[in-house]
Amino acid sequence: MDGRLRFTVTVFVEARWGGAAPAPPALLDIALHGVARRADDVARRHPLTAQERLRYGLNADLHRWEQVPETGVMARGHCVSIDTDAELVAAVAAREEAARHQLVGSWVEEQRARRTERMSTLLLDPLRATAAWFLENQDKPEQVVETATEFKKLQEVLAPEQGPDSAGVLLDELLTTIDEPGRLRALTVLKRLLAERDRHDLAARVVFPDGDAAQY
Repeated sequence: MDGRLRFTVTVFVEARWGGAAPAPPALLDIALHGVARRADDVARRHPLTAQERLRYGLNADLHRWEQVPETGVMARGHCVSIDTDAELVAAVAAREEAARHQLVGSWVEEQRARRTERMSTLLLDPLRATAAWFLENQDKPEQVVETATEFKKLQEVLAPEQGPDSAGVLLDELLTTIDEPGRLRALTVLKRLLAERDRHDLAARVVFPDGDAAQY
């Protein structure tokens, strides 16, 4: 059932007593109680807008003779009709449709975000972008070079701007993370590597502690 949204189910109930003693005076009431509990269990599994399926489910479950617990009374029934408020059903149907649209919309947005992220990655990687294009256009090998050139141009336009001295910024960050002990040796190795790569401008920024000397 839909929470507080109710509908009326008319059920024909049969009762049977199998005990040795006389049947209880409230035989039919006990049977109605047992069938009602079974019907409630079935109804909770169906929305208000699925009246036909609810009727099928009720008749499939209630046709069996079952004992009402701790009473000795056997009961069964079948659904005669289901009555609902037409406006209420329409409102519930509109709510379900809105929920479906919201779910679909969320899925579409998620897929769009994934495609956008993948496209962004490709546009910054001319090799992969060209390979992806050629995979879909293998009958146009003569256009591969031109396409690769265009992707290369796009990469140059779209690539994030680099600072004027990104290597220098990285070096400054590295120098602040070198801790004692072993700082002198680390600075010595770093200064030698920079000098070997002709980055004397960066090597000059590697300053040793006062009184320490280094060979590189």
